[in-house]
Amino acid sequence: MRLIRGLLFTPVIILISPVLIVLGIIILAAETKSGPLRLLFADEVRAYGLGNGFGRFMQKIFVPAYKHHVQSFVLGAAGILVVTVGLRGLGVLPVLIVYLALALEFTLLVLWAITVYFTEEEEITENGKTFVHMAPPAASTGNDKLVASLNTLSSQMALLEQRLRMTEARFEQLGALNSSLQDLASRMNTLVGDQFNLAVKREFEQMLAELANRASATSHPAE
Repeated sequence: MRLIRGLLFTPVIILISPVLIVLGIIILAAETKSGPLRLLFADEVRAYGLGNGFGRFMQKIFVPAYKHHVQSFVLGAAGILVVTVGLRGLGVLPVLIVYLALALEFTLLVLWAITVYFTEEEEITENGKTFVHMAPPAASTGNDKLVASLNTLSSQMALLEQRLRMTEARFEQLGALNSSLQDLASRMNTLVGDQFNLAVKREFEQMLAELANRASATSHPAE
């Protein structure tokens, strides 16, 4: 059973491997008031093993300290993605920049999903009494949290896709307006050029008429 479960989760682990690398870098580099994250993580792993220690580390240390930071980074990456897609629509940026922005947004969204997955349930209080949510068995709790995290990630991706479509539509409207203005400017230039040519033609005809009159007067002097 463990082998089958491992085979099923192997594609997921490969997909989120960039997120795990980012999380590992944060654990190695960041520090809290209680000390460096790497030491706190090592303590939890030594005390409870790798699986349980990682879960306790995320619930007790990482999520309370960095969940708002992760959420702010996700929103910032979404703004960067919107700007890059808009500039790509105008032909300013290459496609590679858009791909990098998409990869950044996906990585941060998955990291946010992990933080939501390991967020502890809050106690419900009513009339001074505390009602503790009775959790189902561990496997069911993990599956429910995973489903909730995936639903949150899906809704965020759908919202981001809708915003991207709206941004693309606006930039397409701006592109159409720019084309209309260029067409209008071209017509104005043509009109001004025609008026100038007409004025030059009239002036030239007037000069020819005056020269013809002078020549006629010279060749036929008054008797």
